[in-house]
Amino acid sequence: MRRPGWRGGFPPGGGYRQGFSFGLGPAGPVPPAVKGLIAANVAVYLVQLFGGRGFLIATFSLIPSLVMQGEIWRLFTYQFLHGGVWHIGINMLMLWMFGCELEQRWGQRFFLKYYFLCAVGGGAAFTAAMYLAGQPNVASIGASAGIYGILMAYGMWFPNRQVYIWFLFPIAVRYLVVFLIALEFVQSIEASGGGIAHAAHFGGMVFGYLYLRWWGASGLGLRPLPGRHDIKRSYYRWRFRRLQKKKLRGGPKGGGGVTYH
Repeated sequence: MRRPGWRGGFPPGGGYRQGFSFGLGPAGPVPPAVKGLIAANVAVYLVQLFGGRGFLIATFSLIPSLVMQGEIWRLFTYQFLHGGVWHIGINMLMLWMFGCELEQRWGQRFFLKYYFLCAVGGGAAFTAAMYLAGQPNVASIGASAGIYGILMAYGMWFPNRQVYIWFLFPIAVRYLVVFLIALEFVQSIEASGGGIAHAAHFGGMVFGYLYLRWWGASGLGLRPLPGRHDIKRSYYRWRFRRLQKKKLRGGPKGGGGVTYH
């Protein structure tokens, strides 16, 4: 990931100054919330490895049918369970790469609130998707819903930041996020495929986006979600522009109208 070659915070919107260096992940020490999340996930995974896997999966994984029976803690606890070394390794790498700058910008308290909101929102989306697909007993584990929410936020704050796919192909974060949204939306329609909870990924991004847009009115620099009056004004503007175009297309009598280039 490219990062600016100066000390201190990043400019709003992910803008750049001249002078770039290349590095893997963010500069500086790992902030406390990201460090704590990584430590908690690794600790739970070690418990899974040394004899507690069956009990943890049965008690704390996200099983939609059991959530609907009142075991709502599963919407939160499933995020700390993982299915293998690659599963937890990739999730923690993404959390470190994209979460550190956000925590430094937001502060520990808001970062954790946002991360857990995305995780729980993703779990709720997975639960709904499994019921619609007629598979309420399919279990889900992993931190990917929260991670996808972090990636969504990173794309909103640093849209022009360059990341490297497979360390070879540079791409702006905003394009990567748009691609992931489209991919997860299509795959979430099919509920869960190949053992991957796409509905949870998509739900984490959606909940994160809506929360950030709502909270943006408090000073994060994003426009809040449009209200009834905003929608009404937009509608009248659209009608006004449409009437103007109709009038221009008519042109003076005997003329050929107006051409647009």
